[in-house]
Amino acid sequence: MLATCEKRPSGRTSNMVYFTRLAIVFVVLCVIPIATLAQKVATDHNPPPPLGKLVDVGGYRVHLYCTGTGSPTVVIVGAGYSFDWGLVQPEVSKFTQVCSYDHSGIGWSDSGPEDSCLLRVSEVHTALRNAGIKGPYVLVGHSLGGLVARVYAGQYADEVAGVVFVDHANAMIFRPPAEGDAPKSRLPMPPPGATKRLGMESDPNFQKLSPRDRQFHIWATGQTRDQLAMQSHPEMIPECVAKADAIAKQHSHPLGDKPLVDVSTDMDRNPDYVKLQTELLALSQNSREIIAENSGHFVIIDRPDVVTDAISHVVQSVRNNAKL
Repeated sequence: MLATCEKRPSGRTSNMVYFTRLAIVFVVLCVIPIATLAQKVATDHNPPPPLGKLVDVGGYRVHLYCTGTGSPTVVIVGAGYSFDWGLVQPEVSKFTQVCSYDHSGIGWSDSGPEDSCLLRVSEVHTALRNAGIKGPYVLVGHSLGGLVARVYAGQYADEVAGVVFVDHANAMIFRPPAEGDAPKSRLPMPPPGATKRLGMESDPNFQKLSPRDRQFHIWATGQTRDQLAMQSHPEMIPECVAKADAIAKQHSHPLGDKPLVDVSTDMDRNPDYVKLQTELLALSQNSREIIAENSGHFVIIDRPDVVTDAISHVVQSVRNNAKL
């Protein structure tokens, strides 16, 4: 296992940063309504044209947006919207094919069954098959998307060539304590309004996205349907964690020697967060951690270059059948 660390001056206390991390998770899992701004872009009945195409996955359709050429195909399984990756996907498309997807109930995707990790895995698998996108794939998962990638890799091992996690450990703070372990102390709930200030659209680097992608984000997060779909995230996380942990218990290295790059942040390197990185790196015998300096949870807009480099490392490892 390799780790690349970069220094950054710290101007916040550990408690404040940890509280910020927790508050951001609540934003990611429960989208805050910003309908006033959204009305400037579109309404529920007048959505903008989709970037990609709507692919049938069994009685309903999900939005799949593929760009670039080459193999292995990189598949972004979340979290967030396809257009939230607007600083990463165009760069990745320069060296291979890359597809992003919106799960059922958000963005341009149709509403579907009750959300779950298994449903998302099924949607991605079926959409790729029906769209004629051949594997094996390099899966990329940010936060909750890391759990989806892990469950997908456990269910369709032959279809996965490599994995990239982007601050996946941040979603793991909701993992219940193991039997016999002392329960972790809980931080106080964020005060009313705290989460609203910490959404992706409140990150200064949100302005780095193109005007089009910013408008898409404002439109989508302002839709009532999307807000309801996102509110199910906290309920599905324990199920996702349980399935991912069950896969990890079955094999000492569930990914074998498939390349795995774990992108973490320097926002709060507390002992629990660092321990989770070690746990994630152990999923493969061919793994590497990259710490994104000057980045919060939204690494895909704070340090898109780091995410792109991580994906490139895995793609090259797959192509050359070599260690990272």
